Amino acid sequence: MLDPQALVAARKAKGLSQSELAAAAKVSQQLIASIETGLTRTTKYLPRIAAVLDVPPGQLDAEWSNVSIRSTASDGSGHGSMSSASPTDLPVHSAAEGGAGQIIVTSEPVDWLPRPAPVANVRGAYGLYVVGESMVPEFEPGDIALVNPHLPVVPDTTCIFYGQKQDEVRATIKRLRRKTGDTWYLKQWNPPEGMKAEFTLSRVAWPVCHRVVGKYSRG
Repeated sequence: MLDPQALVAARKAKGLSQSELAAAAKVSQQLIASIETGLTRTTKYLPRIAAVLDVPPGQLDAEWSNVSIRSTASDGSGHGSMSSASPTDLPVHSAAEGGAGQIIVTSEPVDWLPRPAPVANVRGAYGLYVVGESMVPEFEPGDIALVNPHLPVVPDTTCIFYGQKQDEVRATIKRLRRKTGDTWYLKQWNPPEGMKAEFTLSRVAWPVCHRVVGKYSRG
């Protein structure tokens, strides 16, 4: 599991800002910020980041302790590189808490992972980092929800519902109990303070629903 404090310490030791580290490692600044806040707990780009920081990957994530920094192929800059994301990889979006039980989702992926079986051949599938505790124990903060946006919306499945507020893409991951023409009837396992376990959302305000088909967890 990635150690946020270790990354912050290594970055500051090199005198780099988040944006400078991201540019040198050829990753998004959102990914660096997500790691340093503890939201992202694993990334395939760790060797690339470690190479820029001149530290072994295992210093940032104990699960990479047997990987040498020299195993990262050089791109001629001395920083090392990895191949860009393959079409077979799964894009993973990050999120931040945006109110009781809601999240704000990044429009662009912050990471890519080898596709797990539930979405192995699904065009348009994606992962989403879970924040907040409203769906504990089904989803812990930092888990990646695996999403198939093409499956039909049916009761008693966990889904991600999307709405728009100004320029932000807002979402919420909840269990769908049933639906009517204008209302989603939802349930959450661990309601935030002041909220009930069962509640409703307007389908006009939250028109998009994507099915969750599994999760990726490294904890």
